[in-house]
Amino acid sequence: MILSSLQKEARIILSDIHSIGVLLILPVAFMLIMTFAMSEQHNDIIAKTSVHVSTKHPSQLLSVYEGYIQKQGFTLTQTKQSSDIHIQLPESFDSNILTGLEPQSIVVNIQSNITPQKQKSVEELIKVALSKLRLHVYMIDSGDLDEDLSLTDQITEIEDSTNVSAYFKVNASVKTVTTPTLYSVPSWIIFGIYFIVLPVSITVINEKQNGTLIRLKTFPISSAQYFVSKFSAFYLLSIVQLIVLTLVGVFMVPIVTEQPDIVVNDWGVYILGGFFIVLAANALAFCVASVVNSYEQAIVLGGGINILLAALSGFMVPIDILPDVMAEIATFSPLYWSAEVIRSTFIDKPLSSILPYLVKLFVFSCIAMSLASFLFINKIRKLTWN
Repeated sequence: MILSSLQKEARIILSDIHSIGVLLILPVAFMLIMTFAMSEQHNDIIAKTSVHVSTKHPSQLLSVYEGYIQKQGFTLTQTKQSSDIHIQLPESFDSNILTGLEPQSIVVNIQSNITPQKQKSVEELIKVALSKLRLHVYMIDSGDLDEDLSLTDQITEIEDSTNVSAYFKVNASVKTVTTPTLYSVPSWIIFGIYFIVLPVSITVINEKQNGTLIRLKTFPISSAQYFVSKFSAFYLLSIVQLIVLTLVGVFMVPIVTEQPDIVVNDWGVYILGGFFIVLAANALAFCVASVVNSYEQAIVLGGGINILLAALSGFMVPIDILPDVMAEIATFSPLYWSAEVIRSTFIDKPLSSILPYLVKLFVFSCIAMSLASFLFINKIRKLTWN
């Protein structure tokens, strides 16, 4: 019965372009879009930011400050009209650079095309450039910096002396996500898996409208048996969907987006996690399907829940930059647990760190599946012949 149910559901999904779009095309599109969006490095973003530095009176330090601005990665422009950022130096800039400038004497005008997130980085880099300029002037006065060197060589010497990265050896107890693909691919694989809620809901609605569910009362099987066979069929379809999305995400997305290869460090753990993820996704899907009574409700409730959980789980915005409250809420989402399982296999986390997520997914699946079974059987019991 499960095999025949699987064949029936597969034919329905393959004949419906909307189901294919939701289950395969949409998550693949999100994988590519979000990877492209996140692939632009911080240095590339700064390099696209143009800066113009000016002063009302001639300044010997103007060109030096411009040199340090350029060393921070900015692009210099000749006019303030063509710049994203205009820095206006005070009249007493040269004479007071060491003794102390007046508060708020350096005016920085930032154009509206600079986002608030980018503005913070820009402001810090401008301040770093000024700090290096002050060190430059101090070392010239003290004789520690050779005045006979060219300006370029002087700036290079200051940059080298302030570069302290060689002194640090960072030992991280937890491996971090270092490339866009390691963040976006797990997120949107899970997003696609949990969107099984729409095909499941639509199938149940169709069966209610065409009389299949009410005719179950005349079949030699119980409603519970029918629920198990239907759940099993969609579970197997979700396994196939996971395989397809994994192949695309792991092997194709890095090539298309020109990102480093994704390495699944333990395929056994990945496959084990996949079974739990698919179980949780279908348990949630059948809960929703057992409640909705129309296509509109299925789209709003099913699609809405999935999108809302994806947003709360940090799929749209990296969880590291979410407010503390939202980051805490994310840890209660089954989509977050599922994405962390997959992401952990990409960055070679031990099974012990993945096990808590698997336990949470299993407990959630048991609760959701029990509720779905109760609601589904109760839904059939309430049907009457017209």
